[in-house]
Amino acid sequence: MKRILLIITLVLISSCKSENKNEKSLATERQEPISEIQKVNDQFQAFIDQFPTKTLPIKINGCADKILDLPKLDIKLSSEYSKDAEYEHIYGIIPSNGNYITTITLGEAECFVPILNTYKLNGKRIDSKPINIGYCGFDPCYECVENMTINSEYRIYVADTIKTSDCDDNFNSISGTEKIKVVYKEGKLTEKGIIELSKEIEKKIK
Repeated sequence: MKRILLIITLVLISSCKSENKNEKSLATERQEPISEIQKVNDQFQAFIDQFPTKTLPIKINGCADKILDLPKLDIKLSSEYSKDAEYEHIYGIIPSNGNYITTITLGEAECFVPILNTYKLNGKRIDSKPINIGYCGFDPCYECVENMTINSEYRIYVADTIKTSDCDDNFNSISGTEKIKVVYKEGKLTEKGIIELSKEIEKKIK
């Protein structure tokens, strides 16, 4: 009888030790992902602090005069995170569709080019794309309006609405010769920070 009681006691002690080990193992497993969570480092934080916060939806007209007054990126803070920092102006930081940072800069051209950038929280770039069509400029008998929008569902739409006319000898538009078309792209910002854009699509209006 004493022998049976001794065996039962040893089994219970062994079982308790095994449970304690399992609990410690589970606790360790739960803690491991926490140590792997990326954090914004000081250098990257200084870079993103340049950007004012914007809310969705947003709409940018790259040819608008008010864009001329937007400040440029600080080259010292930005060179590691932007290839053309000296030619880019600050637009803003927008809400992201996942665990990453999203900024918009405006590249210098005849009409400013919105550039969408996504970064991991440690500053490593995920994706970067100019969101424009590129047909807008300033020529006789030629009018163009470019708009880029990102809606609250992270859908992207960018379009050039182009109006052309025949010119007279003084380079003035001849009434009745107008042609209008829209050239556009559609896309989205994914949960992984990838910027998806379609090819150009052309639609004749007149």
